Amino acid sequence: MTMLRVFRPLVRDRESGWGFTALLCVPYLAFLVWMHVHHEMWRDEIHFWTMARMADGFRDLVTGDRIYDGHPPLWYWYLRVWTWFTHSSVGIHMATVAAAMGAAVLLVRFAPFPRYLKVLLLFSYYMGYEHTVLSRNYVLSWLFACLFCALYHPFRLRHGLVALAVGFLSLGSFYGLALSMFLLGFLVLEQVKIQLRPAVNSAPRLLAVAVTPRFAAALAAMLAAMVFCILTIEPPDPNPFSPAFVLSSINLKAFPEMMYRITSGFLPWRHFSMSEFWAMFFTFWERDSIWPVYVGAALSLATLLALWPSWRLMLVYFWVGIGMLFFQQARHEGLPRHWGHFFLAFVAACWLLRTTFPRRHHYLSTALLVGMCAVQVQPFVVATAIDTRHTFSGARETAAFIERAGLQDLPIVGGPDYNVSSIAGFLRRPFHAAETEEVNQTVLFHNRRREFSPHELMDRAVKVARDRKSPVVLISNQWLPEPPAGFARALLFSSRLGTIADETFSVYKLQANEPATMP
Repeated sequence: MTMLRVFRPLVRDRESGWGFTALLCVPYLAFLVWMHVHHEMWRDEIHFWTMARMADGFRDLVTGDRIYDGHPPLWYWYLRVWTWFTHSSVGIHMATVAAAMGAAVLLVRFAPFPRYLKVLLLFSYYMGYEHTVLSRNYVLSWLFACLFCALYHPFRLRHGLVALAVGFLSLGSFYGLALSMFLLGFLVLEQVKIQLRPAVNSAPRLLAVAVTPRFAAALAAMLAAMVFCILTIEPPDPNPFSPAFVLSSINLKAFPEMMYRITSGFLPWRHFSMSEFWAMFFTFWERDSIWPVYVGAALSLATLLALWPSWRLMLVYFWVGIGMLFFQQARHEGLPRHWGHFFLAFVAACWLLRTTFPRRHHYLSTALLVGMCAVQVQPFVVATAIDTRHTFSGARETAAFIERAGLQDLPIVGGPDYNVSSIAGFLRRPFHAAETEEVNQTVLFHNRRREFSPHELMDRAVKVARDRKSPVVLISNQWLPEPPAGFARALLFSSRLGTIADETFSVYKLQANEPATMP
C-alpha cells in the first residue's frame, strides 16, 4: 500500500495546477538549450533562415523564391518574425526552442496522459531530438497539434481558437496539412449531428443534419487555410526534393516498403556510430528483411484498435495514415523526420480519445505509447550523444574560420551549391555557384540548374578572380583540379569530418600569380 502511494503521483493523468509542468518543462528547456548550443546546423536548417532573413516581407515569402522549396509559408513567416530581433543564425535556434517549449507545456499541462508517459513523450526520439533539436518546420506540427488537442472539448468547443490551430497546422508542411485534415475530419464527425428518426405515419427514416453558424464559419476558415496551403506548396519546377507524382508506384509490390516506413516511424532505431548514425538511418529494421512488414502491419492494426470506442477517430486516423503512405510512395519517400508523423498522429488521436471518453480505461493505447517511447529511448540517447560529441556539419566552423581570417569580404565561389549554401547562410554573404550563373546566399531549386562539375567550379573561380581583379575564396567538399597557368591555389582550412559527411569543407585562396619582376 505504501508503494502505491509513492507511485500514485506518477500515474496521475489530470493536472490541477502548474507545479508538475514547471518541474518537468524547466529541465526540458535546459536540455534543449544545451543541445542547440552543441548542434551545428546543416543546409536543410540554415536554408529556411536565410530565405526568411533575405525576404522583402511576408508577401515575398508567398510569391518569391520560397515557391521552389515545396513547403507552405508558415515556417518562413515564423522565422521572419525572429529576424526582427537578430540576423544571426542563433535566431533559428531560439525560434525552434520556443516552438518546442510551447508544445511541451501544452502536452504536460493539458494532455490526459499519466505523468510517466508525459516524461517518456518529451524525451522520445521525435520530441527529444528529430523535431526539436534539428531546426525544421516539423516542430510546428507538434506545437499546433498539441494546441488543438488542448483546446478541444466535446461540450465546449472554442470555434475560433480551434480553427486557428488547424489552419496554422496546415500551413506548416505537407504532413501538417495531412494532420490538419485528420483533425478537421474528427471535428466534422463529432460536431455534425446525424440522427435517424422515424417519420410521422411513415415507415422510412429521415436523416437530419444540424450545423451551427459558428461551426460553419470555423469550418470555412479551416478549409480556406488548407486551400491556401495546397496552392502555395507546389513548386513551379519539380525537383528531386519535390518531384511529380508517380501513380504507377502504388501497387501490391509497394506494401513491404510502406510497412517499413510505418515500422521505422513508430520504432526508430539507430547505430551508435557517427558514420552510420545519419547515413544508415535504421540498421535494426533492414529493408530486405520480412520483419518490418509483419511489425508494420501489426502496429497499423493495433493503433487502429486502440482508438476504440471512438469510431470517428478510428475512421479519420485510418485515412490520414493511408494518405501519408500514398504520398510517400507516389511522390516523396521521405526520411525519419517525415515517418515520425505516424507517431505524432497516434499521440494526437490518443489525446482526443481520452478527452472524449474520460472515464474509460485506455489500456491498449497506453501500452502502445509506452512501448513505442521505450524503444525510442535508444535513438534518443544515440542522437543526443553523437550530436554533442561530434561535429554535425562543418559549415559553422568553416564560416567561423573565414571570418577569423578576414576573408569574408572577398568574392566567394563554392560548390556544390546546395552544400556551400550552408556556409553562406552563416556568413550572410552571397557566393558564386558553378551550377548556375546566380550569385546568392542560398539555392533555388529550379530546372535551370546544371549538374555540379569540379572543373566548372574552378573555371568559375578563375573567371571571378579575373573579372574582379581580386583573390577569391574557393570552397568545396570535393576534389578540385589544379588552376590554369597564371593562377595559384593555397589550401587554408579543412573542417572536421562530421555526421553530415558531405558538409566537410576545404577552403582555398585562389589568386593570379604575381608578375615576374625585371632584374
